[in-house]
Amino acid sequence: MHQEYLEAISVHFPAVCHDLVLWLSRLLGASVVRDNDATEIVPSNERFLPRISFDAHSRDVFPTADFEFSSYEGTSVYVRNMTDIGKENPSPYNPLEPEEVESRFQREGMNVTGVDHVGFNLPWFNKGVHPAIGDLRNRLKTVCLYHLFPTGESWDFVIPGERSEIKKRKVIDYDRLRKPKFEIVSFEKASTPIIQFDVSLNAGYEKLDAVFPEGISDPKLRNTWVYLRNPSDVDVCLVLNESREGDWSSFFRGHRL
Repeated sequence: MHQEYLEAISVHFPAVCHDLVLWLSRLLGASVVRDNDATEIVPSNERFLPRISFDAHSRDVFPTADFEFSSYEGTSVYVRNMTDIGKENPSPYNPLEPEEVESRFQREGMNVTGVDHVGFNLPWFNKGVHPAIGDLRNRLKTVCLYHLFPTGESWDFVIPGERSEIKKRKVIDYDRLRKPKFEIVSFEKASTPIIQFDVSLNAGYEKLDAVFPEGISDPKLRNTWVYLRNPSDVDVCLVLNESREGDWSSFFRGHRL
């Protein structure tokens, strides 16, 4: 009997974001590899699935996320506001030009040391999860390591894993380094969708917060959200974290869907 797996997740920005995608590829440095105009994030283990990449190949004005299976037809999600509600983000922020972000990195001697996860936030203001995310849960739960957030928020995570772990032939070792993850969020804070790149830098939280006062600082999680000015109808964010040893996959133990 054929075994099905989630082989890859591809985030496709609109073609107008071509320069932004190239810039992101340069900024992420050794954490990514480029192939035929697509940028793949280097996994922490070559046997892990799914592979995660991004490019500027969307034929629509909105980004899309493609979930590619090993043999069956895949599924796609538009990263756009599917509600009739417009809601401003209550947290003040000011988008920065990518070149300004890079200039501050260079000035402060900061660089990206790793990518923990990539993801998207879909606006949703009703109870429960966004319908598109509910559909993803059902389609993906048997073909990847799909986890619900342990503290109850609608922040779903696909954790990379081996085929034997996905098919439950091998117990998941949550103490292993598992990067990059993929986050799928039902977002009630604002009506503008988000594509996020959660990265670690060779700098502490206090410095990141001071260097990027235009962003949104989260002292609880000790990260800073830097919004990038871009020509699409979504917010593109770098979530900046201080580098840490190891991984936090063990946080999800017992919460596989």
